[in-house]
Amino acid sequence: MHKRKDSPLWKYLESSGVLEKGSDEDIKAAKRAYRKKYFLDFKRNQRHNRPEFAVRFSKDDGELKRIVEAAKKHQLSVSLFLKNAAFAYLQRSYIVPNRLMVAHLEQLLADCLNDIKSISNHKERFWERESKLDRIERRIVKLEGEVRDLFHNPTLFSHDHQNQIS
Repeated sequence: MHKRKDSPLWKYLESSGVLEKGSDEDIKAAKRAYRKKYFLDFKRNQRHNRPEFAVRFSKDDGELKRIVEAAKKHQLSVSLFLKNAAFAYLQRSYIVPNRLMVAHLEQLLADCLNDIKSISNHKERFWERESKLDRIERRIVKLEGEVRDLFHNPTLFSHDHQNQIS
């Protein structure tokens, strides 16, 4: 933690000589000038290191409403939702509104598979029962893979296809 005399503001005031020669109004003006310069430099640095982009949505076409509703559904601000949506698109994944629910679903499928494997280890002599258990096991493995792929590697739609859906 900075002591008062070690702060950059204090150093600025001392170097400008306003503390010794200036009035209270001069000191206040020097503080305002320091803060203005500080925030200008801060913003310049932010623009360089973290560029911003302006995106406009039409209220008439319902674009804004759709984006705001989706952001609320995902419990995110609009800007954070747009950022996450852009990265999800680039990574070919979904922004899942409830990650815990998806993880729970994946766990249920894995548990089902484990139960089937456990049952199949105690196979009876009836070959029909064994083949049924094998088919169930294959279906669950396939279903588990499809759910994983669906949530982690969604298919991308072309622009024309998305417009037809809307």
